[in-house]
Amino acid sequence: MAIIEQTWTFFPGRSYSQVELSEALPRWLDGRALGLARQLFRRSAVERRNMVITPEELVSVGRSFAAKNELYRTTVRDACGALARRIAEGTTEDERDSIDLVITASCTGFQIPAMDATLVAALSLSPNVRRINLTQHGCAGGAAALAIAHEWLAGRPEARALVVCVELCSLTFLPEDRSEENLVSAAIFADGAAAVILAGERAERRDARAPALRVRDTFRELFACTEHFMGFEVRAEGLKIKLSRDVVAFAERGLPDLFSRVLRRFDVPDPSCLSFGAVHPGGRRVLEALEDHARLPKSVTRTSWDTLEQHGNMSSVTVLVALDQILHEEGPRGPGALGLVTAFGPGFCAEIGLLETTAGQ
Repeated sequence: MAIIEQTWTFFPGRSYSQVELSEALPRWLDGRALGLARQLFRRSAVERRNMVITPEELVSVGRSFAAKNELYRTTVRDACGALARRIAEGTTEDERDSIDLVITASCTGFQIPAMDATLVAALSLSPNVRRINLTQHGCAGGAAALAIAHEWLAGRPEARALVVCVELCSLTFLPEDRSEENLVSAAIFADGAAAVILAGERAERRDARAPALRVRDTFRELFACTEHFMGFEVRAEGLKIKLSRDVVAFAERGLPDLFSRVLRRFDVPDPSCLSFGAVHPGGRRVLEALEDHARLPKSVTRTSWDTLEQHGNMSSVTVLVALDQILHEEGPRGPGALGLVTAFGPGFCAEIGLLETTAGQ
């Protein structure tokens, strides 16, 4: 089982309150669309979120895909640099030398080489390190990366894996698009970055008794005939969000059976056996569906509500931010407590991992 040893977060740009962002809406919309957008902003469960561009720039038409992507490239480089410095401060040289897999995820821009080249250089990792880049996983990228790292380390129990996600959702926003799905995205999406180091069971650790989490098992499923649920459509002015109303209906109808099957596979008798979680908050209604229909306890969705409130939906980054909160919060949770890491993404797909607290090795 892979041990989740450490997590780090970084939020580029500036933090804006939802009220500040709402004040820019009349520059973009009017009439019924403006009223609907204001209602969506109020009901989003988002209080604050970071963006690398100002609200005024956000709603200004005419910004080219090339200009947005250049800002994406430079901001990703800076975010990776900031995370690398924090990782270097929080790990030993021997721990960094044991990293033999780097997984990066980002779907909100395009660059070759990917951000892993920056990370390998900044952390002086082995030039022979294995690199995997996830793009089209979208919001599921963070959870998928954790699962791949867990499965990789099963065959390399003395090694470590580094997972880094950076998303700049504000740069994908198209003010030219006044569709209802874009109004929804305007109310919740944000920018952020996060990193996680996972260790194999036999990896040498600086503090063998340090509290940690481990990944016990993973599960994924791609659902048939759901390709239209979410994704991006490439346009001259940038990436147009695709976000179907069918997502919520599917969540309410399909998630109970999904989680019933997953928990049986994980040998967990009932959702009430779960006491914590890092669940990707696709939005308020998805979290409500997980609680009301899939019967996930509020203790499992609590960090996701907190993350949505303070940071918005940062696509693949979001579950890692919720995971960071779990690792750093103090509480009565002892060894053997069970939790979930869960995300849904384009395809339409689910990535689910079973977590367990451990007092160390």
